[in-house]
Amino acid sequence: MSESPHTRVPFFFGVQTNVGERLGLLIYPVRLTNVPTKNRPKGEHHAQVKFGNPSQWRSEVHPIAFDVAGVDTTLFLGINATERRFVGLDPALWNPMPLGVSFYAADGDFHEMGAEGWHAWEVDTRGGARNEARTPEGFESRVAFTPERFLDFARFERRASELGLDTALRVKLGQQFRDRSFADRAARSTHPLEEQFGLDAARILDLIAERRMLTTAVKGGVAEAHLEEQMSVHPSIERITRRTDDRSADFDVQLKDGRAYVVECKNVSPSLLADGTVQVETQRTRNSKNDPTARLYRVDAFDVVAACLFSVTGSWTFKFVRTSQLTEHSKYPGFLATKQQVDDRWRDTIEELGH
Repeated sequence: MSESPHTRVPFFFGVQTNVGERLGLLIYPVRLTNVPTKNRPKGEHHAQVKFGNPSQWRSEVHPIAFDVAGVDTTLFLGINATERRFVGLDPALWNPMPLGVSFYAADGDFHEMGAEGWHAWEVDTRGGARNEARTPEGFESRVAFTPERFLDFARFERRASELGLDTALRVKLGQQFRDRSFADRAARSTHPLEEQFGLDAARILDLIAERRMLTTAVKGGVAEAHLEEQMSVHPSIERITRRTDDRSADFDVQLKDGRAYVVECKNVSPSLLADGTVQVETQRTRNSKNDPTARLYRVDAFDVVAACLFSVTGSWTFKFVRTSQLTEHSKYPGFLATKQQVDDRWRDTIEELGH
């Protein structure tokens, strides 16, 4: 659809795919070569980050461009045009650009692409004599892919950036994108509701935004979607299954260490207590005139509550707590209190809850 001049980075491309999907891409391309070098491993592919006037590399800061609105996606790529191979890096870890610094891939990494033309892995980049590691763990993600999978990589990077995934989660998501059917689902542009309602996605979203009750209802589903997305790529989680019964909890979660939890997702209240403490409501939205406990949850209804913090932080992050640690209702024994404080009982990940 559009492109920027080739004399300045990042290169911008506005792309519309054959299924109507639109992508805005900010691309930093770095030449990747496969030239035998003395005292370097055989089959090594080398790229050195350099743009512009070499005399200014060391004296200027070179930030990477990111779209603060989250519409356009930034790609940081090593490109071997001769061999038709790409290596995608995590752009957030290379910001600001360390001009003059090199990165590498091996023949074996490209061999692992196989017929799918895709391979995601983790590399040890702990700092040497001249450079510090870009992550506390000293590891970064890489994705090798063929030109045919370029748009799939753009979709992968868009999702990874939106979720703010760390290295381990980026690799996990990258491994899922190896499956072309998974990548194709990420590219689907027309939702069944657009066809059912006879409206495009933008108009449906406008209707939701214009009606407070619709927005509130949808926000619960959005929180669940973010929770499912984040847990599905977490390295400690074996499997997450969504429940479909509205009166039931939201998810069944199986951890790799054998633990299994029934999880209920809730949005925290935007109103804080006087001391700044965050609260979350642990009750259903529907009421019954004949049963005062109809909106209440039994203490054994689920094992874990995941509280989405978006309403107070603007970020789709979560806190987790065992239901057994929550406060019971003062009037109805065996039921949870309708409001719970998100305090030091809560943990950042479900893995931290313990056995």
